[in-house]
Amino acid sequence: MRPQRIDLGAGLLVAAIGAAALVESLRMPRFEARGADPYTVPGLTPGLIAAAMLLLGLGLVVRGIRGTGPGTGVTLGDWDRPALIRTALTLGLTLTYGLLLFGNIPFRIATALFVFAFTLCLDWNSPQRRLSRPMLAVFAAIFATAAAFGIDFIFREIFLVRLPG
Repeated sequence: MRPQRIDLGAGLLVAAIGAAALVESLRMPRFEARGADPYTVPGLTPGLIAAAMLLLGLGLVVRGIRGTGPGTGVTLGDWDRPALIRTALTLGLTLTYGLLLFGNIPFRIATALFVFAFTLCLDWNSPQRRLSRPMLAVFAAIFATAAAFGIDFIFREIFLVRLPG
């Protein structure tokens, strides 16, 4: 597949997801009747992220049409085996978190499991890894716990978003 087609296809996909998410975020309740602060409405953060996805997706589309940019000359067939494995692991772990863990078990536990597995899986056989494998597991557990509690705190206390669990 030529790079221009990859940029064009990926851009169309990202722009479509961004547009759909933006429409849905605009449909979320605004609670004007309750006198809610417009900066705390439920759809604000998802809407901003969706708008960014839409714009970045359109940028990829333009780059794909022009046939220019950093992706020119590199195709999926040029990826080495470790890059393909890391990409597959990233996709698999993220889908597992989003589809199976999130909402089905408490947020902090789901997030800690995801961050722990992600850190271990992507660093376990990395040639750039500086820690021994046992130390990597300890670091991953500490990092996962801190990330889970930190993310939970930020969403609950700063963004005022109630998370499942």
